[in-house]
Amino acid sequence: MDLRIFDVEHGQCSHIVTSTNRHVLIDAGHNSTTNWRPSTYLPRRGISYIDNLIISNFDEDHASDLHNLVDTVSVGTLTKNPSVSPQNLRRLKGIGGIGRGIDALADMMARYTRPIISNVDYGDFKIQCFWNRYPTDFEDENNLSLVSIIESHGIKICFPGDMEVAGWDRLLAREGFRDAMGEVHILVASHHGRRNGCSERLFDETGLKPYFVVISDSGLEYASQDTVSWYRHRCRGFELNGERRRVLSTRKDGRVRIQTSPQGAMIDVF
Repeated sequence: MDLRIFDVEHGQCSHIVTSTNRHVLIDAGHNSTTNWRPSTYLPRRGISYIDNLIISNFDEDHASDLHNLVDTVSVGTLTKNPSVSPQNLRRLKGIGGIGRGIDALADMMARYTRPIISNVDYGDFKIQCFWNRYPTDFEDENNLSLVSIIESHGIKICFPGDMEVAGWDRLLAREGFRDAMGEVHILVASHHGRRNGCSERLFDETGLKPYFVVISDSGLEYASQDTVSWYRHRCRGFELNGERRRVLSTRKDGRVRIQTSPQGAMIDVF
């Protein structure tokens, strides 16, 4: 597996190429400063089809380039919190207004109503998803985030969207979720590293102790960098360019690349 976590400031966009050359995109944020966009990056690499588009959160920064992406790339399967319908999504965004990316997502959700394709050969790549239910559990976008744990050659990486402490607490009531999180090796920080995504219980009750955490953020904003020390003390660490690292950020390190093979994982930043 070849995973790239892109620098899209306070958004999220990651591209996965499996060992069988299948393509998975997690979120469709873009970088407003550099104008990097998945809608141009993928076609430039000769990619015109995404097997699975995973939307981890229903806020614009996770879908800000989606309206362009659907014009340049075809999507086989759309994966998101299944308890939220397109009508629910428009209702959730009604107060603050709906951006172009989320508007495109709502349109996609209305079209992608067929069962998820299960006969795609992803090779060693696997994915497990968890979510809270709308409206019985929560009625806010962050706690309705889709928590995705991807796995390749035994390496497990968690993308939690913008899950907040209350949402983590609700998920922790499920034994299957606790077991899955305890096996995670790499954690993408919830809500771009903001304090409201930091759950003591998540680490204490699952035994979660990743090698490192990745924070997708840009400049100092929304107190997203105040939690670096909090995460650092909960990670095992790994060697990168002769330095022991426990927290990587797109702000400081740029793009983060994780490659897995039967021999383990290789991590690089560029």
